[in-house]
Amino acid sequence: MMKLRIALGIAAGIYAMAWIQLASAETLNITLTNITEANGLVMLQVFAAEEEFKGEQPAVASISQRAQVAAMNFSINLPKGEYGIRVMHDVNGNGELDANFVGLPTEPWAFSNNATGNFGPPKWSDVKFELNGVTNQQINLNK
Repeated sequence: MMKLRIALGIAAGIYAMAWIQLASAETLNITLTNITEANGLVMLQVFAAEEEFKGEQPAVASISQRAQVAAMNFSINLPKGEYGIRVMHDVNGNGELDANFVGLPTEPWAFSNNATGNFGPPKWSDVKFELNGVTNQQINLNK
């Protein structure tokens, strides 16, 4: 009987911890617009820190889906905090963002807050946003 109580106590503790984690999850809704071609993949990365954004650490979430014309919606549950998003539309399906001879992208791309950079990607400070409760990001792909 004592073993059963201990087992039930452990199970209740695990259930409570799982419930707390579920209850503390915030929802990030992302709407991508200005998708003009159904070819290739739309690749989306969510970053929780500037180091991830700079490529020094892996993104906290990565999604690849077949492109759909006009708009696509994504929903991700994450802990409360600061995040940033990078999106590319790999139209030709080669797994990378193609660029011309001077390094400017030739395939659609975008960042959270619709941030753009000068002669390169935007700064983390322009891309980051606060995830608190349900947060919506509408991102328009650039061409």
